[in-house]
Amino acid sequence: MTGAPPDVSIVVVAWRARADVLRCLAAIAEHAGVDHEVIVVDDGSRDGTAEAVTARFPAARLIAKPVNEGLVAGRNSALPLVRGRFVCMLDADTELRRGALAAMVATLDADPAIGLVGPRLLSPDGGLQFSCRRWPPFFEPFLRRGPYARWVDDDPPSHRRHLMKDFDHAHRRPVVWVAGAAQMWRAELRDSLGTYDLRVSSYGGEDLDWCLRVWAAGLEVHYVPEAEILHDFQQLTRRSLYGRRSWRALRDWYYLQVKHRRLRGAPRLEKAVV
Repeated sequence: MTGAPPDVSIVVVAWRARADVLRCLAAIAEHAGVDHEVIVVDDGSRDGTAEAVTARFPAARLIAKPVNEGLVAGRNSALPLVRGRFVCMLDADTELRRGALAAMVATLDADPAIGLVGPRLLSPDGGLQFSCRRWPPFFEPFLRRGPYARWVDDDPPSHRRHLMKDFDHAHRRPVVWVAGAAQMWRAELRDSLGTYDLRVSSYGGEDLDWCLRVWAAGLEVHYVPEAEILHDFQQLTRRSLYGRRSWRALRDWYYLQVKHRRLRGAPRLEKAVV
């Protein structure tokens, strides 16, 4: 491909979400506002997603995978193709609002110490989603989904602190991590961090893992409320508390606790946990 590289490479991974991904791409076309390219990974949907994307958005670069391999592998499939200065990972069930990409690009351009940013996520009805987080509590899965949550408190203090419910979500600040539905990061991190960790499922924290790897690399993660993106969040593990997805998420949660144990309490994260 010839020509100057774009500012942003937008990557959307879709699995059996044809209507969602078409809405996502339509919002990008209408509201991107910066020089960009779009890479769509159809993760073995077999529901006409690939054909619909090609027909309606021919400028998008399409990777049509023959079998479903999961979100993490799907994102890794797109990494060799990105050409932008920044990479924006979007879930298929998101819709950009005007100015969102520009606000995130401006934040990264203004401060070389910031490696990754996340926007304010809003539900389709306009309600706030708690998308920026402090360090995840060790026993969080049991407090939120076990007998304690059912019989005592389904929103314990540790959970409220983790989700930063004491924060007004109205101003920019460093945070430990931001939800993976929308993350923008410097493209050079692809060379220094490598690929997404395939040991982590899409239910168990690939977004947490990537943000902690950014912190470990010496850069910061910031929440940027000026950037707003709609997210039709599907809480799959909450629907089936003892299903396969929930057990996989639990395993991944503690895998990441061990993997990033040296970051817990690290002085450079202090401003992200206050």
